[in-house]
Amino acid sequence: MIISVLNIKGGVGKTTVATNLAVGIAKTGKSVLLIDTDTQGSAVSWRGEREDSDANVTVISLCSASALRKQIIGFRDGFDCIIIDGSPHVDALAAVSIAASELVILPVGPSPLDIWATSKMVYQIEDAQAINPEIKASFVINKFSKVTLLSKETKAVLQEFSIPVCENTLGTRVAYADTMTQGLTALEWHDRKAKEEVTAFINEILGLISWQQLSA
Repeated sequence: MIISVLNIKGGVGKTTVATNLAVGIAKTGKSVLLIDTDTQGSAVSWRGEREDSDANVTVISLCSASALRKQIIGFRDGFDCIIIDGSPHVDALAAVSIAASELVILPVGPSPLDIWATSKMVYQIEDAQAINPEIKASFVINKFSKVTLLSKETKAVLQEFSIPVCENTLGTRVAYADTMTQGLTALEWHDRKAKEEVTAFINEILGLISWQQLSA
């Protein structure tokens, strides 16, 4: 199974989603490879701070479209799940990631700029789906707030695209930043609400691919 976490817009939480999803899937007993395709190397830095646990995730850096294209098939044989943490560009690397994936997750923040930028990525996914209809895709709203009108409007606008929107959202929480700097995830942190919302989101994704769900 190959899952890409992509968006042309920076700062929408791609690495937060990718690392939490990677650890969540690892906690179900699957072997997980996380491929960091961003030259900033945030996921690689996160793994550098992480100690071994019952949810180990292998992380490598691959910032070249040609390298990813050549190596991705070989990685399938060594891992149950490969998660690609995308760079903030619509380019050859994104095209390779989408074409290789069974599922593409698009994190989007409650911002008009995020939505405008996301539309370009949607078109690229639709082009790939025209060739391979088996590719699934889903939006996840990050930095969601129940009390702001903008967050509610974001979900309504995203529903106008051809790509479905996850029922579960991720909020604006200090826990996500704090855990990243320590090589951890919300699943391994003391913020109960953050853990609950991440668990619900991961289980929704696992449901999309018909895999065993994460225990609460």
